[in-house]
Amino acid sequence: MATARLRRAVKYPSDDKDEPDELDEEHQEKLIADLQATDAQRNELYLMLFLTLQLAGALFFAYAFVYRSRNAQQRLLALLSLSSTLCTAYILHYIRIEAPRRKGKTAVYKLNAAKGPVEEYLAYLNAALAAMLLLAAILSWRRSLYEDAVRQALPAILFGSAMFVRQQVAPLDMEELQKAKYNYKGA
Repeated sequence: MATARLRRAVKYPSDDKDEPDELDEEHQEKLIADLQATDAQRNELYLMLFLTLQLAGALFFAYAFVYRSRNAQQRLLALLSLSSTLCTAYILHYIRIEAPRRKGKTAVYKLNAAKGPVEEYLAYLNAALAAMLLLAAILSWRRSLYEDAVRQALPAILFGSAMFVRQQVAPLDMEELQKAKYNYKGA
């Protein structure tokens, strides 16, 4: 009869010294603090890059308002585009996303809008303005005014990309990390 043989993985002596099987509490705290600091630095970098993009867009629309507008309609659309990009820059720089709050098993991120109605509704008003400019871009595209259409669609593109990046750079879920730390410690 054949006997069953168990295969054991080869473990080299250098493997034992480099990484212990369990992390002590001090090392876990340091690891969590390092993760939080790295995440905060990365988030600030991304927000500053997209803030720079918004300000470049604002400069473009200010230039278009002063030098490229041929009639009152183009001036109005350039002014609305300028205000949309400046509102998006304000949202990126001043209205931060809070740390997540738990509802059941998922984390819910909320805007830090306790200051007043401007901070609470500015994102919605800017989204409406960007949608209106996108509608104007569609109408310009149908009239074969392609340059105007691109210029009118740009605030919606900038706003959408900024809100996507803003949602992606939400702070780390520290509550979940702490829970994982205590579950690991208890195991």
